[in-house]
Amino acid sequence: MTQSVNLLERDPDILRGATQLDSDPSGALLDELDLGEVGRTSLVEPGASDEALDPAGVAAPSEWGSLVGDLSRGRGAPSFRIHDRTHIEVAVDYRPRSGRAEDSFVWETYYFAPESLRLHSRTYEKSDLYADLQSYVRLEVPDVALGALTGAALEHLGAALESGDEKRAMRELRLYACMVRAAGVEVRDAIREGLAGGELARTEALASAAAMIDEVSRLNPALRARVARAGTLADPVRTGACWVEEDVSRLSETLLGSLVNLLRSARAPEALVERAESAAVAEARHRMEHGLGGVGRIGMGRRLLESLEFRRHVLKRFTASVLWLQPKIRPGSTWVLQFLYALAASVAMGFALVTATWSGFDAQSRGVTTWMFAAALAYAAKDRIKALLQSVFADVVSRHFPDRRWKILDRERDIELGEMDEQSGFVAWTDVPREVLATRRITRLHPLEEQARPETVLFHRKQVALRVDAMTDVDPRFTALTEIFRLDLRRWLANTDDPKRQMVFADPVEGVVASVNAPRVYNIAVVYRLRRDDAPDDAWHRARIVVSRKGIVRIEHLA
Repeated sequence: MTQSVNLLERDPDILRGATQLDSDPSGALLDELDLGEVGRTSLVEPGASDEALDPAGVAAPSEWGSLVGDLSRGRGAPSFRIHDRTHIEVAVDYRPRSGRAEDSFVWETYYFAPESLRLHSRTYEKSDLYADLQSYVRLEVPDVALGALTGAALEHLGAALESGDEKRAMRELRLYACMVRAAGVEVRDAIREGLAGGELARTEALASAAAMIDEVSRLNPALRARVARAGTLADPVRTGACWVEEDVSRLSETLLGSLVNLLRSARAPEALVERAESAAVAEARHRMEHGLGGVGRIGMGRRLLESLEFRRHVLKRFTASVLWLQPKIRPGSTWVLQFLYALAASVAMGFALVTATWSGFDAQSRGVTTWMFAAALAYAAKDRIKALLQSVFADVVSRHFPDRRWKILDRERDIELGEMDEQSGFVAWTDVPREVLATRRITRLHPLEEQARPETVLFHRKQVALRVDAMTDVDPRFTALTEIFRLDLRRWLANTDDPKRQMVFADPVEGVVASVNAPRVYNIAVVYRLRRDDAPDDAWHRARIVVSRKGIVRIEHLA
């Protein structure tokens, strides 16, 4: 397509609601779609060095909250990652078994926070937890290899554009961009791992890099040829095709650019590095020559950088909107709680009636004082009995009934894909399941540590029931749902000490007294698992979140 499409600056709403650009007021969707730029800091993994930390000793923002981590497919298990300075993020895949009309999953997490953080039911209410713990649900990207995207997937897109069905064409355009993104990122990450391995893995990674350059170089011309006819179609398809063409081109440029950095760092053959760099430059030149926009220049000013970043976010938000689902959330135990409150009121009123009957219904002049005293006592007791029973019933409901019930809908087709029951709260150490405690204690050297380092336990549980047949109705290519949890730790860190404390010590070798600024950190243990509803004995996993007053330092996966 050769016409200029600088429409982002002219009319961001030209797609008339099909893009759902304003459906995520929190801005989380933009964060989910951010593809890490060339040279951006990678995820902080177990055993990572402090090179990933900023000068304050806090972990640098990672790609995990970005498109790079979020659209990954085939995760073996959930894994806690760093999103930014105060946010922890984890993506959980709900993958139904084939041949079933429905399937159910349970996501369980226990946080063991040091008591010095002062987290308990009086300082951190359930509403605070749900304000800090946000989750977003989307369909998993269909599993198509990068080299196969010029085959059936592109034919599917072409058929949608030829059909004349506006909604179908818009969905296929956006979905194709998502498939390119997910497949390209998987190949790049595999190359990164191979380059860091042994000689055989390195040789295979270099071959994969050469194949990736060829596949990306074939993909973009094939896509342009397929969407060329969209230039004659009416909006929003015409503009949507231009946006997707630009987005895939920019994605290809970024993937190839990051590949150049990887190959140079690994001292790969210069000829291979030059091939990757030439392919990346070719994409930028194509957009510049055809007015597609989003072209960077060395030494560009701040305003242009801001414009490029804004454009990148909008394009990625637009394409990924085809995956995001719409939750409808309501209280999960309202009627149960109201029934029990009514029962408490009935019991209290019954006590008052019994007391009144025992005291008599008429206050005679000789016993008026006794009657008034009994009536006042009955009223006070009735009021306290009601309050006490309501408190007890609220605690019972909180422990045995869900706090919130979700309905997950496909936003564009209004099809219900499943339900989620969510529950959270503080739990006494003695009520923590035995298997959870055993997993928590794998790093403890002596039982006295539990007295020396007392902890408060906070749990979060989500039971998910998916309708596999409804997912098939949406699109048979979708075979799983992904939920992204993001926990904001800012309130957790409010009562932490200064991030550095001076330590004085004597060096027995040098024979002198010295001092040093030691980091003051706190360890938050996390025990978690994702299991199927019919597999109650699945193993638990353990992670450690190391934090300071300034934010998250690192995450360590221990089991």
